Amino acid sequence: MPKHLRLPPINAIRVFETAARLGNFTRTGDALGMTQAAVSYQIKQLEDRLGFALFERKPRHVELTPRGAQLAKGTSEAFRLLERTFRDVREARDSVLTITALPTFCSNWLVPRIGSFQMDNPELAVRIDSRSDLVDIRAGDADIGIRLGDGHWPGLEARRLFADTATPLVPARTAKRYGPFTTPDDLLRLRLIGPIGWWRDWFEGVGGDVSRLPERPHLELETQTMEVAAAIAAGDAAVMVSPLYFAEQVAAGSLIQPFPHETGHGAGYWLVFDKTRAREPKIAAFVQWMLFQPMAFCLNRPQPAFPQDGEALTPAP
Repeated sequence: MPKHLRLPPINAIRVFETAARLGNFTRTGDALGMTQAAVSYQIKQLEDRLGFALFERKPRHVELTPRGAQLAKGTSEAFRLLERTFRDVREARDSVLTITALPTFCSNWLVPRIGSFQMDNPELAVRIDSRSDLVDIRAGDADIGIRLGDGHWPGLEARRLFADTATPLVPARTAKRYGPFTTPDDLLRLRLIGPIGWWRDWFEGVGGDVSRLPERPHLELETQTMEVAAAIAAGDAAVMVSPLYFAEQVAAGSLIQPFPHETGHGAGYWLVFDKTRAREPKIAAFVQWMLFQPMAFCLNRPQPAFPQDGEALTPAP
């Protein structure tokens, strides 16, 4: 762009717009935190750049020249538009909470519960980003995240929520047909779905016969939700998954947790957010709500279903 068509410095335009409204360089300086001399200098620089006078200097005030009045009208409208645009963006930002979390956590844990947060905070709209990639929270791509890891993400505050554990779950129809499962080795009657490393860790933790495990699982899919669906469809399979995701199905009896032991993976689920934004009302509200959830989960979580004396599951005829 040719030099004569470029905008003057925005600070000089702001000084001019304020002086045009107030009609006095001293009051302009007070309004902008500048000296009267600095205001005069900015106006003079702007006049020199434009090649014409913007004000007529009077003993106690200044008056706009005709060209100055024309410029003042346009700059005032431009600043009002800018202020309105920034206000709208701020209001939109303040009224929309963007949460990033892994797909399975979103679909199986967060989405079924987020309604209670929205009921408590009706002024907020919630947007959930369930991409598998790591979203840049510090860059503003999300307001808050729920991540799986060790709790160390540079520049982010991290609050621990849940342990990352796994345990076998069995569809109720399968348990009825192939049970009872009185020892861990009884699960080997079934085909095993899920990471075989998780199965080995769990069997070692409960004293099962690890040597009887297959070299690879019958099936391992992209998400735990898909693996549970596959186990239900198969009718003769157990699936190694996080019980955190399927507590409602266990409570309803559609999935059975035969044994209480859960194997930890060393990681956990963490609530993460930008430290510098911790006091923003929407972030503070979600943090407070979210940190209550582990306590509620522990209090309301159903106990695993183990066969009791005289109550063992029996095969269907």
